[in-house]
Amino acid sequence: MSARWIFIALLLALPACQLDGETGGGPPAPGDESSGRPGDTGESGGADGVAGQPSEDDGFASGGNAGGEGHSETLELHFLYVHGVKGCTGDRRDAENSLDELRAVIDAELPAWFAAYQAEHPGVELRTSSAHANLYTAEPSGMQPSDSPDPLNMDDWEVGDPGCAAAVQGEPCTTAYEWRYRLAREIEAHFPDDARNIILVGHSTGARAAFEVAANVGAGGVGSYDWGVQERIAGVVSVQGMVDELGSSKYNIAGPLSFDATCKLSDPLLGLGDSCAQGNGWCEYAGRVSGFPAADWVAANKHALMLSSYASCSPSLFAGNTDGSLPFDAQASPGAVGVHATAAPGKTLRPAHGVNYGSFCHSAIVAPHIAGHEQAVRSASEHILRWLFVEAERVAEAGTITTEPIAFERSSPTFALGAECPAAHADGGVDVAGRCHHPGYFDGDDHAIDPAELSIDDGPACDASLRWTQRHHGNRHAATLWWKTYSLPTGGGVLDGLRFD
Repeated sequence: MSARWIFIALLLALPACQLDGETGGGPPAPGDESSGRPGDTGESGGADGVAGQPSEDDGFASGGNAGGEGHSETLELHFLYVHGVKGCTGDRRDAENSLDELRAVIDAELPAWFAAYQAEHPGVELRTSSAHANLYTAEPSGMQPSDSPDPLNMDDWEVGDPGCAAAVQGEPCTTAYEWRYRLAREIEAHFPDDARNIILVGHSTGARAAFEVAANVGAGGVGSYDWGVQERIAGVVSVQGMVDELGSSKYNIAGPLSFDATCKLSDPLLGLGDSCAQGNGWCEYAGRVSGFPAADWVAANKHALMLSSYASCSPSLFAGNTDGSLPFDAQASPGAVGVHATAAPGKTLRPAHGVNYGSFCHSAIVAPHIAGHEQAVRSASEHILRWLFVEAERVAEAGTITTEPIAFERSSPTFALGAECPAAHADGGVDVAGRCHHPGYFDGDDHAIDPAELSIDDGPACDASLRWTQRHHGNRHAATLWWKTYSLPTGGGVLDGLRFD
């Protein structure tokens, strides 16, 4: 099957799969510190009241004052849920309905988490609000091509369109600029001017735009354009986010053409508007612009939780581990918590970052009719709530080690990882993943290192020691090991670092 028809099949199969369960979990008991790091649940390889279901109107809800009489401090926390790309006109008009179930679960469970938090923080009053963004119907910038003036069609705005002077995606009159501009306006529209501590929760393209707005990304990269809302944003959660540029040569696209060309071919073949094809401007934004620098900036300077996934999803435009729409390693940047080995061209492996929150296809988190929807919502909500209240880790240090070839049942030297924790942070653990090298035609393929072959000693600070013992093959083999050490705020979760009113 040619690349053109694979991409068309992907689009036709995904009216709800745009690049775009049981209950459980709950807060730990006050003082419970037994959980350790938030574990990955998959295999390696505005505003509503917080009680009950969400309402339609924006507003505030209070968790109450657990401090009794006397002085209290108010801590506000706001959520804005950001959809992914939509191809159909009707879906664009209703884009705010994406992530409904995730929002409802988090809103419903916040009171219990707040109660546990307040038990340990007497005198703190917690107030929360949540809202959905719709970037297709949000306030437009007013800068659009003369041949595509309808603001609903912002995904069609490519470089070189008539009436525009843009030379790259990200300049005014392009899809990338418009996604960022409208997200900033939605933040202003849904929350009062003095609202701070905003958490952006984005799926797919919405995740990339969230990182970019938080990092003040313009056409010149991080910090090159002030969207006016950076100081109001506390953190970003991406759920299967389209974070990296999909046109990168490292991603193995099916067929002979580039991602950009393959994506754009879908438009003349399927038509525009109600055809449900993504626009040419979106193809450029998806294929030519990487959100990795923005995501890394947010992870280092604010708070970031990047939830990634892969599963057996068909059709897929890419080879290797994907969620059907995105490569596994395009969903989180190197600054994310979590590291895994994922398939790469040439029968080898490379690192993928982020927290693998389960085995889900791309739209399972937003589409109730897709298998695994309830489980995806449940897993994502649990990770988000623990990140907020218990464990908001950051990458303290990261690195790569390549060993000499090691004989069977022999060990590498012991490697020292990490160093002292940053100020006001404690040890948050360590992650290691890697590949065993199998060169030559008759020596098998590279494969992921078995965790049982790794000896890891987590040190008292943000440090650790690592040794690999080669126990699986009679020949000598080298290994490449990717590692990250983590720091944890002394209070644990995101809330402990937020500003009070």
